Amino acid sequence: MNENSGIYIGGNAAVHVGAMAAGAQARAHVQQLDPARCDDVQRQVDALLVDLRELLAEHGELQNAAAAAETLRQELDAEEPERGKVMKLLQTLSTAVEKFGALAGAVASIEAGLKALF
Repeated sequence: MNENSGIYIGGNAAVHVGAMAAGAQARAHVQQLDPARCDDVQRQVDALLVDLRELLAEHGELQNAAAAAETLRQELDAEEPERGKVMKLLQTLSTAVEKFGALAGAVASIEAGLKALF
């Protein structure tokens, strides 16, 4: 029998896992989200949504940012938010608001908070 001492992912595969370990004495750890810190980030996202909605009438190009922020807020409300989805939404937000200094700063702050959570 062949020994399996690792995980190989190839081709066009995509893997989304909370923790993965393989091989001799391998261990995996799943970090639980701290609810208090998550609440703080959710408040920041709520404030960003207010700002985005106020600017949307003048700056239609912020529609994608508003949609991404709304989806991000919904994902953060989930029992177990998906890290990959959250990070992709943050990337979308960052790109959409890069021309808007205050919004870009708010997104950077949210990103820092989420990276600390995950």
